[in-house]
Amino acid sequence: MRYLVVGAGGHAQEVAWSLSEHERVRGSSCELLFFDDALAPGPLASGLGAIVGPLDAVADHADRRGSSLVLGVGRPQLKVQLTERLGATGLPWATVIHPRATIGPNVEIGAGSYVAAGAIVTVNVRIGVFATINMHAQVAHDGVVEAFATLHPDAHVAGQVRIGEGAELGTGAAVIPGLTIGAWAVLGAGAVAVESLEGGRTYVGVPARPIAPAARRSA
Repeated sequence: MRYLVVGAGGHAQEVAWSLSEHERVRGSSCELLFFDDALAPGPLASGLGAIVGPLDAVADHADRRGSSLVLGVGRPQLKVQLTERLGATGLPWATVIHPRATIGPNVEIGAGSYVAAGAIVTVNVRIGVFATINMHAQVAHDGVVEAFATLHPDAHVAGQVRIGEGAELGTGAAVIPGLTIGAWAVLGAGAVAVESLEGGRTYVGVPARPIAPAARRSA
């Protein structure tokens, strides 16, 4: 199987490593090709593969018999831009789940999403397309994580919480049960949401309070 990794920075290499570990556990092998507009072609220090060109070269390296795109970025707005840009290729997006992630029963994970090593998604959870559940992040029972949202490492989401489209929870952020985090909101590192948060704003502190409008996605 050939995987075309969109992005080649540190996060992209972590996603690719998770994918290669998943394939290894299954007893399969895969080929990883990386594409990045900002980095020069050449082998990666991680040894996972090489940057073969910019994003415009993705389609040129697709093996139509068995190629999938892999989203190697974590910032919600950039995820939107890149998935829209590459939609014309018609290639499927791989869903990447590290074998040391814990996924409970009745969990749905959308195409193009990433669940990292040590993450825990318990029961009756819905995760939308192109969402990121990073290392040791937790999503508890009956939660919803909408499309393009990102939970950074060690973010904790309690039961019956809805994380809106494109929302971003910083490292160590927490949300108590039953709340809604609005679309394109940012909950800063270590912040604790004790009430539902309006979308499109940035919140920090314990308890979390707004500091400024968050940058909204561009068309």
